[in-house]
Amino acid sequence: MRPAPLDRKLLRDLWRLKWQVLAIALLIVCGVSVAVMAFSAQRALAQAQAAFYADTRFADVFAQARRAPLSRVQALTRIDGVTAVDARIVESGLMDVPGLSRPAVARVISLPQDDDRALNQIRLVRGRMPAPSSRDEVVALNTFLDAANVRLGDRLTTVLEGRSFTFTIVGGALSPEYVYVPASESFMPDDAHQGVFWAPRATVERAAGMTGAFNAVALRLAPGASLPAVLQDVDRILAPYGGLAAQGREDQPSHAFLDAELKELSTSASILPPVFLIIAAALVHLVVSRLVDAEREQIGLLKAFGYRDLEAAQPYLKTAAAIGLVGALGGGLAGALLGAAIVDLYRDYFRFPNLTVEFHWAAFLAAAAVAVGATLAGSISAVRRAAALSPAIAMQPLRPALYRRGLLDRLAPGPSIDQATRMIVRNLERFPVRAGLAVAGLAASLSLLVGVQFMFDSFDRLIDQAYYRIQRWSESVGFAEARSVASAAELGRLPGVLAVEPVRTAGARLKANGRQELTRVVGLTPGAAFDRPLDAQGRPIPLKGRGVVISEALAKRLDLAAGDTVRVEIVQGRGGSASLPVTALARDYSGFTAYIDRRELNRIMGEGDLASGAHMLVAADRRPAFYAAIERTPQIVGSSSRDDTVAAFRQVMIEAFETTMVFYVGFAAAIAFGVAYNTSRIALSERSRDLATLRVLGFGQGECAYILTGELVVLALAAVPLGILGGNALAQGLAVAYSREEVRLPPVITAGSYGAALAAYFAAVALAGVLVARRIWGFDLVSVLKTRE
Repeated sequence: MRPAPLDRKLLRDLWRLKWQVLAIALLIVCGVSVAVMAFSAQRALAQAQAAFYADTRFADVFAQARRAPLSRVQALTRIDGVTAVDARIVESGLMDVPGLSRPAVARVISLPQDDDRALNQIRLVRGRMPAPSSRDEVVALNTFLDAANVRLGDRLTTVLEGRSFTFTIVGGALSPEYVYVPASESFMPDDAHQGVFWAPRATVERAAGMTGAFNAVALRLAPGASLPAVLQDVDRILAPYGGLAAQGREDQPSHAFLDAELKELSTSASILPPVFLIIAAALVHLVVSRLVDAEREQIGLLKAFGYRDLEAAQPYLKTAAAIGLVGALGGGLAGALLGAAIVDLYRDYFRFPNLTVEFHWAAFLAAAAVAVGATLAGSISAVRRAAALSPAIAMQPLRPALYRRGLLDRLAPGPSIDQATRMIVRNLERFPVRAGLAVAGLAASLSLLVGVQFMFDSFDRLIDQAYYRIQRWSESVGFAEARSVASAAELGRLPGVLAVEPVRTAGARLKANGRQELTRVVGLTPGAAFDRPLDAQGRPIPLKGRGVVISEALAKRLDLAAGDTVRVEIVQGRGGSASLPVTALARDYSGFTAYIDRRELNRIMGEGDLASGAHMLVAADRRPAFYAAIERTPQIVGSSSRDDTVAAFRQVMIEAFETTMVFYVGFAAAIAFGVAYNTSRIALSERSRDLATLRVLGFGQGECAYILTGELVVLALAAVPLGILGGNALAQGLAVAYSREEVRLPPVITAGSYGAALAAYFAAVALAGVLVARRIWGFDLVSVLKTRE
């Protein structure tokens, strides 16, 4: 069936404008693909999470105690709204793993005796479960086996409560509690040094010396149950047994990190696509307006032959819709590929039995509808002009442009500026709206280039602040139970230890202005050098008497300022509470933290001068001997290395963000190219006759190319300050959007990042300019001068 005449015209126009159409469609591809990618990856994670949680009966409430009798399980079961209670033993110690220089942390957990009623069930992925009667068989977290290169049948040894426990690994499993396993002193994963093991309860009781007791409990709630009321009741029941503050699922570390990732995907899908679609709509407006102006005579002829207004305008509406549709289809394909790539990255960090990505049709259809709507909206003004043209007026030649002395002519009269430059400036002055739209589009591309660069600079600043300026120790250890400061000082006798500083940390609930926050309080020695809060100018903040120093983020959450009073309620050990003055606010990017004199913290807790751990400076060449020594120290159950933490942090950032940043930089460059190419192509279409005339008058090809590309250069340079300001604003917004409770990103952009963004920006603009300017060398002067334009 042969297409209708107007449809044939549409196809010819699309072919003639194919490069401009593709440049605009590329922007739509970027916008639609980000939406499809983000929502597809989000749904893949959410579905994997929901299925795994349901299959393993993931708990709603988690609590810990020092040692509670199993008889208290009945009291927990009777709490209103509680449907299931699973009490277990969880003990930690250090263990030597062949191939690792630093000891790993071993967390040994008792398996439930009744699998049908158990919560947080594990899922075996290799090997077998331990025999119920075995004394040394365990199942290990599969991520640890992979990262530490440990095989089934290997035997490892740890120390639990002063007792050596040697076990054989007979299986690998996944757990809903450890989908994501952050390392101590860091929120980033360190799978090789975080071993989690499950063994029959009798085995763990013997290893930890906890017969007839438990120190960890998980609870399942009925729909509609009051979480705050349940948490309060759990705390009341476990308080006599050294209970820590119970927490809901949203505060469970693995779940909290995964939930934050899901929110970040929504943020990406909400912020970036509108930028691409708005710019695409503006470019459609320019292209269709140019097309209507160039085809006034054809529009008049169509109406003279009886076509109605809407029929005459249809080709231009269909052109806009075709651009949106082509971009949407390309965006759907690109989004599917990017979604698969992102989910592949997630498999390295979030361990689910089944994590597969499916094309998100709803997101694609919604994004495609918005894309087509945006292009149609961009064409409305030009289409209305086409529909309003009467045949008599449309078939008349356009009124010649009115030329007059412009700003440049008044400021620099005479031959001080060459004619080619005057032509560039005059043409920009004639079309200020078009120039403004082009500058806005170019500025948006540069803003995106600058804004996304902040990620790398921000992480560098965070690492420098957290691990080199605030925490300046090289090694940190944690004790099973708080010890006297004198005993902690004995760590200085270990091999390679140059200096030791004891530290006391405790979970606490801070209350002020009708708000409260569960966080940790760090008790430091006044004048400590290895861990010190810093103010906004990077100066150490002294700990003064009974005063407390809190992080800026925590102060904002509690609406506190220096000089205010905060209520500190300790939620572990013997508890204790006090109202303390806030002496200063600390610039701390990692976590909600409060700092206090260690002696004051111990006084509030009603204990002597104790330490829960120590920070140390250890000689680099003696670290193997130091690690071997702490493995033999029963009281040490945790170990962290600053160098290892920073190295793992950087490795994760490279793997996780390098791919994402490549996407975003490519998208931003696509905006710059699309805007620059369409601006130059429209200018060439409008001025081809003028440029051909200049060639006849003796201007060279280079001079004509200068006149054409000079406009683009002026617009690109004019967009730079706006782009830099917009990039800084975008960095501020992204810093807020991507910050989490465990880490806040400082909106920092270095000179090197500005340089990289500007280089990518000018490269995209230059490519577009070259592709258009080279057409001047192919001018057929006779055919160009025969056309009306």
